[in-house]
Amino acid sequence: MTGPFADRLFRIAFALAGGYNLAFGLWAAVWPLAFFEVFDIPPPRYPGIWACLGMVVGVYGLLYLHAAWKLETAKPIVAVGLLGKVLGPIGMLSWFGDDWPRRLGMICVYNDLIWWLPFGLFLLRGTTSGRRLSSRAPWLCAVAHAVAFAMLPILLRPGMLTEPHAAARAAYIAENAVEWTIGWASWMLAAMTLLGFYAWWGSRIAGSQERGAGSEEDASRRLDSATLAVLIAAAGLVFDFTGEGLLTLVLVEHATSAELAAFAHVERMFTLLSAGAANGLYTLAGVLLTLATPDLPRWVRAAMWATWLAGGGMTVAGLWGYVGGMVASTVVLFPLLIAWTAWMGFRWRTSYEE
Repeated sequence: MTGPFADRLFRIAFALAGGYNLAFGLWAAVWPLAFFEVFDIPPPRYPGIWACLGMVVGVYGLLYLHAAWKLETAKPIVAVGLLGKVLGPIGMLSWFGDDWPRRLGMICVYNDLIWWLPFGLFLLRGTTSGRRLSSRAPWLCAVAHAVAFAMLPILLRPGMLTEPHAAARAAYIAENAVEWTIGWASWMLAAMTLLGFYAWWGSRIAGSQERGAGSEEDASRRLDSATLAVLIAAAGLVFDFTGEGLLTLVLVEHATSAELAAFAHVERMFTLLSAGAANGLYTLAGVLLTLATPDLPRWVRAAMWATWLAGGGMTVAGLWGYVGGMVASTVVLFPLLIAWTAWMGFRWRTSYEE
Protein backbone atom coordinates (compact mmCIF):
# COMPACT_ATOMS: atom_id res chain seq x y z
CA MET A 1 0.00 0.00 0.00
CA THR A 2 3.07 2.25 -0.20
CA GLY A 3 5.61 2.99 -2.91
CA PRO A 4 5.37 4.12 -6.54
CA PHE A 5 3.24 1.18 -7.67
CA ALA A 6 0.65 1.79 -4.95
CA ASP A 7 0.71 5.52 -5.66
CA ARG A 8 -0.05 4.80 -9.30
CA LEU A 9 -3.03 2.62 -8.41
CA PHE A 10 -4.45 5.07 -5.90
CA ARG A 11 -4.15 7.95 -8.34
CA ILE A 12 -6.02 5.97 -10.97
CA ALA A 13 -8.71 4.95 -8.46
CA PHE A 14 -9.32 8.50 -7.26
CA ALA A 15 -9.31 9.86 -10.80
CA LEU A 16 -11.93 7.28 -11.77
CA ALA A 17 -13.97 8.15 -8.66
CA GLY A 18 -13.80 11.82 -9.60
CA GLY A 19 -14.90 11.15 -13.16
CA TYR A 20 -17.73 8.91 -11.98
CA ASN A 21 -19.03 11.53 -9.53
CA LEU A 22 -18.93 14.27 -12.12
CA ALA A 23 -20.82 12.08 -14.59
CA PHE A 24 -23.40 11.08 -11.97
CA GLY A 25 -23.90 14.69 -10.93
CA LEU A 26 -24.39 15.76 -14.54
CA TRP A 27 -26.87 12.92 -15.15
CA ALA A 28 -28.93 13.76 -12.07
CA ALA A 29 -28.90 17.51 -12.70
CA VAL A 30 -29.70 17.48 -16.42
CA TRP A 31 -32.08 14.49 -16.42
CA PRO A 32 -33.54 14.50 -12.90
CA LEU A 33 -36.31 12.02 -13.75
CA ALA A 34 -34.05 9.43 -15.38
CA PHE A 35 -33.20 7.70 -12.09
CA PHE A 36 -36.88 7.11 -11.33
CA GLU A 37 -37.52 5.80 -14.84
CA VAL A 38 -34.60 3.38 -14.68
CA PHE A 39 -35.77 1.88 -11.39
CA ASP A 40 -39.46 2.04 -12.29
CA ILE A 41 -40.63 4.04 -9.28
CA PRO A 42 -42.95 7.08 -9.15
CA PRO A 43 -41.14 10.37 -9.81
CA PRO A 44 -40.90 12.89 -6.97
CA ARG A 45 -43.19 15.88 -6.74
CA TYR A 46 -40.16 18.18 -6.74
CA PRO A 47 -37.47 16.68 -9.04
CA GLY A 48 -35.26 19.69 -8.37
CA ILE A 49 -34.36 18.13 -5.01
CA TRP A 50 -32.83 15.14 -6.82
CA ALA A 51 -31.03 17.51 -9.18
CA CYS A 52 -29.53 19.36 -6.19
CA LEU A 53 -28.38 16.06 -4.71
CA GLY A 54 -26.70 15.25 -8.01
CA MET A 55 -24.90 18.59 -7.88
CA VAL A 56 -23.53 17.75 -4.43
CA VAL A 57 -22.32 14.35 -5.65
CA GLY A 58 -20.70 16.01 -8.66
CA VAL A 59 -18.83 18.50 -6.46
CA TYR A 60 -17.30 15.57 -4.59
CA GLY A 61 -15.87 14.51 -7.94
CA LEU A 62 -13.71 17.64 -8.01
CA LEU A 63 -12.35 16.74 -4.58
CA TYR A 64 -11.51 13.20 -5.68
CA LEU A 65 -9.65 14.57 -8.69
CA HIS A 66 -7.68 16.78 -6.33
CA ALA A 67 -6.94 13.72 -4.19
CA ALA A 68 -5.57 11.91 -7.26
CA TRP A 69 -3.33 14.88 -7.98
CA LYS A 70 -2.14 15.47 -4.40
CA LEU A 71 -2.00 12.11 -2.64
CA GLU A 72 -0.03 13.60 0.26
CA THR A 73 -3.02 15.76 1.28
CA ALA A 74 -5.80 13.39 0.22
CA LYS A 75 -6.62 11.59 3.47
CA PRO A 76 -9.26 14.03 4.81
CA ILE A 77 -11.06 14.01 1.46
CA VAL A 78 -10.93 10.24 1.19
CA ALA A 79 -12.03 9.80 4.81
CA VAL A 80 -15.13 11.96 4.32
CA GLY A 81 -15.85 10.22 1.03
CA LEU A 82 -15.59 6.76 2.60
CA LEU A 83 -17.84 7.82 5.49
CA GLY A 84 -20.53 8.78 3.00
CA LYS A 85 -20.04 5.54 1.09
CA VAL A 86 -20.60 3.54 4.29
CA LEU A 87 -23.53 5.56 5.64
CA GLY A 88 -25.28 5.62 2.25
CA PRO A 89 -25.90 1.85 2.02
CA ILE A 90 -26.86 1.72 5.71
CA GLY A 91 -29.47 4.41 5.13
CA MET A 92 -30.68 2.68 1.96
CA LEU A 93 -31.00 -0.66 3.78
CA SER A 94 -32.98 0.87 6.64
CA TRP A 95 -35.63 2.17 4.21
CA PHE A 96 -36.29 -1.06 2.29
CA GLY A 97 -40.01 -1.81 2.22
CA ASP A 98 -43.11 -1.57 0.06
CA ASP A 99 -42.48 2.10 -0.75
CA TRP A 100 -38.71 1.71 -1.08
CA PRO A 101 -38.00 -1.42 -3.18
CA ARG A 102 -34.81 -3.43 -2.82
CA ARG A 103 -33.81 -2.76 -6.41
CA LEU A 104 -32.95 0.83 -5.48
CA GLY A 105 -29.96 -0.61 -3.65
CA MET A 106 -28.27 -1.13 -7.02
CA ILE A 107 -27.34 2.56 -6.99
CA CYS A 108 -25.21 1.85 -3.90
CA VAL A 109 -23.22 -0.75 -5.83
CA TYR A 110 -21.77 1.97 -8.06
CA ASN A 111 -21.89 4.98 -5.76
CA ASP A 112 -20.49 3.19 -2.73
CA LEU A 113 -19.51 -0.48 -2.63
CA ILE A 114 -16.99 -0.61 -5.47
CA TRP A 115 -15.04 2.24 -3.85
CA TRP A 116 -14.72 0.74 -0.37
CA LEU A 117 -11.51 -1.15 -1.16
CA PRO A 118 -9.32 1.65 -2.61
CA PHE A 119 -10.65 4.28 -0.20
CA GLY A 120 -10.22 2.03 2.83
CA LEU A 121 -6.74 0.83 1.88
CA PHE A 122 -5.58 4.39 1.24
CA LEU A 123 -6.63 5.47 4.73
CA LEU A 124 -4.71 2.53 6.23
CA ARG A 125 -1.49 3.03 4.26
CA GLY A 126 1.53 3.77 6.40
CA THR A 127 -0.15 2.50 9.58
CA THR A 128 0.64 -0.62 11.57
CA SER A 129 -2.81 -1.99 10.74
CA GLY A 130 -2.21 -1.27 7.08
CA ARG A 131 1.11 -3.10 7.07
CA ARG A 132 -0.42 -6.11 8.79
CA LEU A 133 -3.36 -6.15 6.42
CA SER A 134 -1.08 -5.89 3.39
CA SER A 135 1.17 -8.71 4.57
CA ARG A 136 -1.87 -10.94 5.04
CA ALA A 137 -3.50 -10.19 1.68
CA PRO A 138 -2.99 -13.72 0.25
CA TRP A 139 -4.29 -15.34 3.43
CA LEU A 140 -7.33 -13.08 3.49
CA CYS A 141 -8.02 -13.97 -0.14
CA ALA A 142 -7.65 -17.69 0.53
CA VAL A 143 -9.88 -17.64 3.63
CA ALA A 144 -12.54 -15.42 2.03
CA HIS A 145 -12.76 -17.71 -0.99
CA ALA A 146 -12.90 -20.81 1.22
CA VAL A 147 -15.82 -19.31 3.15
CA ALA A 148 -17.60 -18.20 -0.03
CA PHE A 149 -17.03 -21.63 -1.61
CA ALA A 150 -18.58 -23.26 1.46
CA MET A 151 -21.63 -21.02 1.11
CA LEU A 152 -22.56 -22.70 -2.18
CA PRO A 153 -23.77 -25.99 -0.64
CA ILE A 154 -24.72 -24.49 2.75
CA LEU A 155 -26.90 -21.51 1.79
CA LEU A 156 -27.06 -20.99 -1.96
CA ARG A 157 -27.50 -24.30 -3.80
CA PRO A 158 -31.33 -24.58 -3.66
CA GLY A 159 -31.67 -21.16 -5.29
CA MET A 160 -29.03 -21.67 -7.97
CA LEU A 161 -29.33 -22.96 -11.52
CA THR A 162 -28.34 -26.46 -10.40
CA GLU A 163 -31.98 -26.66 -9.28
CA PRO A 164 -33.72 -27.21 -12.64
CA HIS A 165 -37.10 -25.71 -11.71
CA ALA A 166 -37.33 -21.91 -11.66
CA ALA A 167 -40.38 -21.97 -9.39
CA ALA A 168 -38.48 -24.01 -6.79
CA ARG A 169 -35.51 -21.64 -6.97
CA ALA A 170 -37.76 -18.62 -6.58
CA ALA A 171 -39.61 -20.15 -3.64
CA TYR A 172 -36.36 -20.90 -1.81
CA ILE A 173 -35.01 -17.38 -2.35
CA ALA A 174 -38.30 -15.76 -1.29
CA GLU A 175 -38.37 -17.80 1.93
CA ASN A 176 -34.65 -17.40 2.67
CA ALA A 177 -33.85 -13.88 1.48
CA VAL A 178 -31.54 -13.12 4.42
CA GLU A 179 -29.52 -16.32 3.98
CA TRP A 180 -29.40 -15.77 0.22
CA THR A 181 -28.07 -12.24 0.74
CA ILE A 182 -25.46 -13.38 3.27
CA GLY A 183 -24.25 -16.10 0.91
CA TRP A 184 -23.72 -13.73 -2.01
CA ALA A 185 -22.31 -11.02 0.25
CA SER A 186 -19.55 -13.52 1.10
CA TRP A 187 -18.77 -13.78 -2.63
CA MET A 188 -18.65 -9.99 -2.92
CA LEU A 189 -16.18 -9.91 -0.04
CA ALA A 190 -14.14 -12.64 -1.74
CA ALA A 191 -14.03 -10.55 -4.92
CA MET A 192 -12.65 -7.59 -2.97
CA THR A 193 -9.97 -9.75 -1.39
CA LEU A 194 -9.03 -11.11 -4.82
CA LEU A 195 -8.50 -7.60 -6.15
CA GLY A 196 -6.50 -6.75 -3.03
CA PHE A 197 -4.43 -9.90 -3.52
CA TYR A 198 -3.77 -9.03 -7.16
CA ALA A 199 -2.57 -5.58 -6.06
CA TRP A 200 -0.33 -7.24 -3.44
CA TRP A 201 1.01 -9.61 -6.09
CA GLY A 202 1.62 -6.71 -8.45
CA SER A 203 3.51 -4.87 -5.70
CA ARG A 204 5.94 -7.81 -5.49
CA ILE A 205 6.53 -7.58 -9.21
CA ALA A 206 6.99 -3.82 -8.89
CA GLY A 207 9.33 -4.42 -5.96
CA SER A 208 11.54 -6.65 -8.08
CA GLN A 209 11.59 -3.89 -10.70
CA GLU A 210 12.64 -1.31 -8.12
CA ARG A 211 15.49 -3.58 -6.96
CA GLY A 212 16.65 -3.97 -10.53
CA ALA A 213 15.96 -7.68 -10.89
CA GLY A 214 16.52 -8.73 -14.50
CA SER A 215 17.08 -6.40 -17.40
CA GLU A 216 15.59 -2.92 -17.33
CA GLU A 217 13.34 -3.75 -20.26
CA ASP A 218 12.02 -6.93 -18.61
CA ALA A 219 11.48 -5.14 -15.31
CA SER A 220 9.57 -2.31 -16.98
CA ARG A 221 7.41 -4.82 -18.85
CA ARG A 222 6.60 -6.64 -15.61
CA LEU A 223 5.65 -3.37 -13.92
CA ASP A 224 3.33 -2.39 -16.76
CA SER A 225 1.80 -5.87 -16.80
CA ALA A 226 1.17 -5.70 -13.05
CA THR A 227 -0.56 -2.33 -13.37
CA LEU A 228 -2.67 -3.49 -16.31
CA ALA A 229 -3.58 -6.71 -14.48
CA VAL A 230 -4.88 -4.86 -11.42
CA LEU A 231 -6.93 -2.50 -13.59
CA ILE A 232 -8.43 -5.43 -15.53
CA ALA A 233 -9.30 -7.16 -12.26
CA ALA A 234 -10.88 -3.93 -10.99
CA ALA A 235 -13.10 -3.88 -14.09
CA GLY A 236 -13.99 -7.49 -13.29
CA LEU A 237 -15.00 -6.42 -9.78
CA VAL A 238 -17.48 -3.92 -11.21
CA PHE A 239 -19.09 -6.61 -13.38
CA ASP A 240 -19.06 -9.04 -10.45
CA PHE A 241 -20.69 -6.62 -8.03
CA THR A 242 -23.29 -5.78 -10.65
CA GLY A 243 -24.21 -9.44 -11.12
CA GLU A 244 -24.23 -10.27 -7.42
CA GLY A 245 -26.08 -7.05 -6.65
CA LEU A 246 -28.78 -8.13 -9.08
CA LEU A 247 -29.04 -11.48 -7.27
CA THR A 248 -29.37 -9.99 -3.79
CA LEU A 249 -31.56 -7.02 -4.69
CA VAL A 250 -33.53 -7.44 -7.92
CA LEU A 251 -33.82 -11.23 -7.99
CA VAL A 252 -35.24 -11.33 -4.47
CA GLU A 253 -38.01 -8.95 -5.54
CA HIS A 254 -38.96 -11.13 -8.50
CA ALA A 255 -38.80 -14.26 -6.35
CA THR A 256 -41.12 -12.72 -3.77
CA SER A 257 -43.63 -11.65 -6.41
CA ALA A 258 -43.26 -14.96 -8.35
CA GLU A 259 -42.52 -13.12 -11.61
CA LEU A 260 -40.74 -16.11 -13.15
CA ALA A 261 -40.00 -14.58 -16.57
CA ALA A 262 -38.32 -11.57 -14.99
CA PHE A 263 -36.69 -13.90 -12.45
CA ALA A 264 -35.09 -15.99 -15.22
CA HIS A 265 -33.95 -12.84 -17.02
CA VAL A 266 -32.06 -11.63 -13.93
CA GLU A 267 -30.46 -15.06 -13.51
CA ARG A 268 -29.23 -14.88 -17.09
CA MET A 269 -27.86 -11.40 -16.52
CA PHE A 270 -25.93 -12.71 -13.52
CA THR A 271 -24.33 -15.54 -15.47
CA LEU A 272 -23.27 -13.13 -18.21
CA LEU A 273 -21.91 -10.52 -15.81
CA SER A 274 -20.29 -12.61 -13.05
CA ALA A 275 -19.59 -16.08 -14.41
CA GLY A 276 -18.89 -14.67 -17.87
CA ALA A 277 -17.44 -11.15 -17.96
CA ALA A 278 -16.11 -10.80 -14.40
CA ASN A 279 -14.54 -14.24 -14.26
CA GLY A 280 -13.00 -13.71 -17.69
CA LEU A 281 -11.40 -10.45 -16.57
CA TYR A 282 -10.12 -12.00 -13.32
CA THR A 283 -8.63 -14.83 -15.37
CA LEU A 284 -6.96 -12.48 -17.84
CA ALA A 285 -5.50 -10.46 -14.97
CA GLY A 286 -4.18 -13.62 -13.36
CA VAL A 287 -2.56 -14.73 -16.62
CA LEU A 288 -0.75 -11.37 -16.92
CA LEU A 289 0.52 -11.60 -13.35
CA THR A 290 1.65 -15.19 -13.84
CA LEU A 291 3.57 -14.30 -16.99
CA ALA A 292 5.18 -11.34 -15.20
CA THR A 293 6.33 -13.40 -12.20
CA PRO A 294 9.71 -15.08 -12.57
CA ASP A 295 11.14 -17.99 -10.57
CA LEU A 296 7.95 -19.67 -9.42
CA PRO A 297 8.19 -23.36 -8.45
CA ARG A 298 7.05 -25.62 -11.23
CA TRP A 299 4.08 -27.01 -9.31
CA VAL A 300 2.86 -23.54 -8.34
CA ARG A 301 3.03 -22.32 -11.91
CA ALA A 302 1.25 -25.48 -13.08
CA ALA A 303 -1.49 -24.93 -10.48
CA MET A 304 -1.86 -21.33 -11.61
CA TRP A 305 -2.25 -22.31 -15.26
CA ALA A 306 -4.78 -24.99 -14.30
CA THR A 307 -6.69 -22.30 -12.42
CA TRP A 308 -6.70 -19.98 -15.42
CA LEU A 309 -7.82 -22.81 -17.72
CA ALA A 310 -10.70 -23.52 -15.36
CA GLY A 311 -11.44 -19.81 -15.27
CA GLY A 312 -11.56 -19.71 -19.05
CA GLY A 313 -13.89 -22.69 -19.02
CA MET A 314 -16.19 -20.94 -16.57
CA THR A 315 -16.26 -17.84 -18.75
CA VAL A 316 -17.27 -19.83 -21.82
CA ALA A 317 -19.85 -21.81 -19.85
CA GLY A 318 -21.27 -18.62 -18.36
CA LEU A 319 -21.59 -16.90 -21.71
CA TRP A 320 -23.31 -19.95 -23.19
CA GLY A 321 -25.45 -20.56 -20.11
CA TYR A 322 -24.11 -24.10 -19.69
CA VAL A 323 -24.79 -24.98 -16.04
CA GLY A 324 -22.77 -28.22 -16.04
CA GLY A 325 -19.70 -26.39 -17.31
CA MET A 326 -20.02 -23.70 -14.65
CA VAL A 327 -20.29 -26.34 -11.92
CA ALA A 328 -17.32 -28.35 -13.18
CA SER A 329 -15.09 -25.29 -13.55
CA THR A 330 -16.08 -24.06 -10.07
CA VAL A 331 -15.08 -27.39 -8.51
CA VAL A 332 -11.64 -27.18 -10.16
CA LEU A 333 -10.98 -23.44 -9.98
CA PHE A 334 -11.54 -22.47 -6.35
CA PRO A 335 -9.69 -25.26 -4.50
CA LEU A 336 -6.67 -24.62 -6.71
CA LEU A 337 -6.89 -20.85 -6.22
CA ILE A 338 -7.14 -21.25 -2.44
CA ALA A 339 -4.16 -23.64 -2.34
CA TRP A 340 -1.59 -21.60 -4.28
CA THR A 341 -2.80 -18.30 -2.87
CA ALA A 342 -2.17 -19.63 0.63
CA TRP A 343 1.27 -20.84 -0.52
CA MET A 344 2.12 -17.36 -1.78
CA GLY A 345 1.08 -15.91 1.59
CA PHE A 346 3.50 -18.26 3.32
CA ARG A 347 6.33 -17.99 0.80
CA TRP A 348 6.13 -14.25 0.15
CA ARG A 349 5.10 -13.12 3.62
CA THR A 350 7.81 -10.45 3.80
CA SER A 351 6.81 -7.23 2.00
CA TYR A 352 9.19 -5.84 -0.58
CA GLU A 353 7.91 -2.35 0.03
CA GLU A 354 8.35 -1.97 3.78
